[in-house]
Amino acid sequence: MKRTIISIIALASVAVSQGQTAKELERAGFVRDSVLEVLAEHRTNYAKNESMREKLAPTIRALEGEAVRLQAEYDKLLVAISQRDAQEAFALYSNAQKENGTAKKQQPVVEEKRGAYIPDKARMKRDLVANDYFVERLTTADYKTLRDAQQRELKIKEAVERYFVKYSELLALQRRYMEVPTREEADEQAKLFAAKREEMLALDGEIASMWSSLYFNKIYAYDLLMERDGNTSMLDFSAEATARAEREVNENSDLYESNALLGYYVRKKALVEYEMQIASTLSLTTSRDSLKVVFAGLKNRDYRLSKLSLQRRSFIKYEDIEVKVPTIYNSKNPVPQTKIYDYGTVYRIRIGLFSKRPNLSALRGVTPLSYTSAYNKGMYAYFVGGFRTAQEAKDGVAYLKKIGFKEPIIAVWVDGEYYPTIEDMRRSESQYNIEISGVETLTDDVKAKILAHKADCTISRIGTTFVIGTFEGKSVAEAVVADLKAMSSEIVVEITKKP
Repeated sequence: MKRTIISIIALASVAVSQGQTAKELERAGFVRDSVLEVLAEHRTNYAKNESMREKLAPTIRALEGEAVRLQAEYDKLLVAISQRDAQEAFALYSNAQKENGTAKKQQPVVEEKRGAYIPDKARMKRDLVANDYFVERLTTADYKTLRDAQQRELKIKEAVERYFVKYSELLALQRRYMEVPTREEADEQAKLFAAKREEMLALDGEIASMWSSLYFNKIYAYDLLMERDGNTSMLDFSAEATARAEREVNENSDLYESNALLGYYVRKKALVEYEMQIASTLSLTTSRDSLKVVFAGLKNRDYRLSKLSLQRRSFIKYEDIEVKVPTIYNSKNPVPQTKIYDYGTVYRIRIGLFSKRPNLSALRGVTPLSYTSAYNKGMYAYFVGGFRTAQEAKDGVAYLKKIGFKEPIIAVWVDGEYYPTIEDMRRSESQYNIEISGVETLTDDVKAKILAHKADCTISRIGTTFVIGTFEGKSVAEAVVADLKAMSSEIVVEITKKP
């Protein structure tokens, strides 16, 4: 009995019994969660206050160690409690069997030795649970439950295949969104993407709900039969396979597009491994060969789908400075008003502030020019160029000084908000950090990708999290995140706004 229950413990759907045992587990969870809350608070303070980092670092490391220890104790308590609960459940099951008159009939099965079952070759089935072994050793109700689970697996498989189709459709929409040339077309693709995403999330929930109970029911039924036959080696195999599956699910949770798909494939492989072992033990060669084909298909299917999202496009037109003499601007081709983009960051260089429109010849033929009277109390501010990064704008300033401009100043627009200087922007609230987890170190390729977007950003580490900053404007941070996710599915990236 003890070994039967250990395999059940590995399942996430196993509930803790009521009463004192539940309180023990609740207290252990409370202590663990309290330490995690304090750890999170210290990490936040570490990120915000550079002056406190040296003092906070030892405390953070100590709390991380304590959190690991408390989690191990929690898991150990969960195993112990679940064993007691399952023993009680099996006792109730045995009593029920006696009450309905089946206990006497099944008693000899417990006395059978391993390998005593000899199948009738003429009645061997490809479907494992359709074989006489299960029909004869389970009550009518239990066998019906097992058969129903077998039938429901077909529905789950169909739902999984529909999920892959919807994922492919979503991937195509993501590509089209990035390729269309206009904002209007991009907005239309974004709406379609959101609708398809909702359909996929609903299907994700359906798969998770159906598979959880089915997996538990089948493992329990198999363990029950192995227990009755006294087959301890099979129970050990079950416990190891299911525990290994749970570890893999927990370690990879939230790394991919679907936790439901992850849970289905990892646990399904563990279940089929167990079924193959049962079939081999009972000499059900037809079922074993069929299950081998199923297992090969599971191993060859890539269920680790990358997370899909739409990185909002800015549609900003970036332009370097040129000099054209004579100037290209005249009465037929006037200097346009400065275009304001509601999303994204653009640097422009202000080359003059005038009470009235200036003589264009005084602007030395630089292009592209634009002007606005929206700032500086109605005075005309003239700008040249449009740059993606602050460094590109600084290079533009150096060039303008070289050709005779006295005081060119870099101005910035972030998501439609105007900042007269870079310093004004940096003092604003539009600053963001990127937090990276899921990796032990940042490779040179990852660092190079980050620095390509912002050469002067800093990289620090808080516990197991790397903090990259600071980015002026969320669009820049999102561009970095998109590049990093494209490099590796193992990298977990989050954008956080600086306080």
